[in-house]
Amino acid sequence: MKKNNLKNLWIGLFLFFVNSTLIADNWPNWRGPKANGVAPNGNPPAEFSENKNVQWKINLPGSGSSTPVIWKDEVFILAAEKTGKKAAGSEDETSNERGNNNSQRRQRPEGRGRSSERGSSANRGGFGGNSFNRDEMMKRFDKNGDGELNDAERQAMRDEFSQQFSRNRGSDRRSNERSRRGGRSGSGSSRGGFGGGRKPTEEYRFSLISYDRESGKENWRSIATTAIPHEGHHRDHGYASASPVTDGKNIIASFGSRGLYCFDMKGKIEWKKDFGDMRTRNSFGEGSSPTLHENTIVLLWDQEDDSYIYAIDKKNGKIKWKRERNEATGWCTPVVTTHKGVTQVLVNGSKAVRSYRLNDGKLLWQCSGQTGNPVPSIVVDKQNAYAMSGFRGAYIAAIKMGGDGDLTGTESVAWTANRGTPYVPSPLLSNDRIWYLAGNNGILSVRDTKSGKSLIEGERLTGISGVYASPVSASGKVYIVGRNGSIIVLKDSAKFEVLASNKLDEKFDCSPAIVGNQLFLRGKEYLYCIANN
Repeated sequence: MKKNNLKNLWIGLFLFFVNSTLIADNWPNWRGPKANGVAPNGNPPAEFSENKNVQWKINLPGSGSSTPVIWKDEVFILAAEKTGKKAAGSEDETSNERGNNNSQRRQRPEGRGRSSERGSSANRGGFGGNSFNRDEMMKRFDKNGDGELNDAERQAMRDEFSQQFSRNRGSDRRSNERSRRGGRSGSGSSRGGFGGGRKPTEEYRFSLISYDRESGKENWRSIATTAIPHEGHHRDHGYASASPVTDGKNIIASFGSRGLYCFDMKGKIEWKKDFGDMRTRNSFGEGSSPTLHENTIVLLWDQEDDSYIYAIDKKNGKIKWKRERNEATGWCTPVVTTHKGVTQVLVNGSKAVRSYRLNDGKLLWQCSGQTGNPVPSIVVDKQNAYAMSGFRGAYIAAIKMGGDGDLTGTESVAWTANRGTPYVPSPLLSNDRIWYLAGNNGILSVRDTKSGKSLIEGERLTGISGVYASPVSASGKVYIVGRNGSIIVLKDSAKFEVLASNKLDEKFDCSPAIVGNQLFLRGKEYLYCIANN
């Protein structure tokens, strides 16, 4: 009997080890197996180039800035590809006609109404209004005439945009107050704002694509839908900005206003759910990725119209619960964590960081203090949730888990800081240290998570121009990817130490993914697999 018990114990431990290793060796969502940017068993090379340690490099169909997700021997990406078909009459479409199209939008399945009040303010556009273009930007801000914007020139540009945005936002707030008294207003922007795009006139094909992890060969491509999007997107991104998520049984993909889709592992669509048209600030586009925990999908729907957070049944696409959020457009991704037996959803926001109980959507706690346009997602350890934002200011807060009610200004906030925080990239949480970048620039800071003490402060990363991708780490190495194709590899320690400086012939906005000895980088045109040759 004792021998059998011992045998069963060893079998159980073996299966547990195998299963744990398998999970760790996948990259199931955009921030990795623990949603913190860390690959527990990863060990890709520190040095690489176009001619060194590139296992494969393939052309990508269409646009997209979502992170690849990896499960076993497959790599999955989302893509939005132009079909070449144009809307009827699009060739002669005028600015006024584009504005009038706002009244022809499809009805929301959730029964939301909208008026024209907010649309009137949104149509003014942001910085530069309808006439804004790159030539105008360079003429106004490229003071040294080198064809690029340095940090000082970019800061001057951001300052002017902030002033314009503040004026437009003030008008939106007044419109919003009017609408709250007599119904919620719609947004409707035909012009876009700073970096925002016009309403498209071409049809797009929205697809989930599977590639072989070892060779890069395409396994299959599943078309979710074809559609002409109802509004534009930021000029640096596209219509496939959300990352998919998988549990090895299904792949969940959000194409935002084109719907939420559940695929099987062969690309067959099992169900789809339409949430209507999202109205983003200045037509910047959509980018929040779905989160999957067991059989519950969490989807954030923060916009210039009614904002919600949804919990959706993975089995059938039915809504388990939804909660209204007093928030404008947001691009962060929800994080699910369990603390003292309570599984909860953490979401960043310009008005407050919030925690919702996963099983019923009850608001557990909230904490104010973030700046406008919070894009970075929250990272969590056993003690704290770390939320940060870096647009029109800088703020990071370590919020103790397990609080109740409004935690603003209470002892539940372990520590705060107000400099050097990111606008777009999410932080990396590794070895009791939190890594983050200032704005969208290659300026690095690192803090001790327990005390908030600064370990590395405002260290400039030589060679990197712009950072939208979130940093990742594996095997004592931190990878920071720049928009100019530069990838800096640092030692994962309390001291600043550069291990390697790499350069690829591509532009990167997507966050990297790491599985085993492979580093996956999605660029504007190519998908790279980096591994030791």
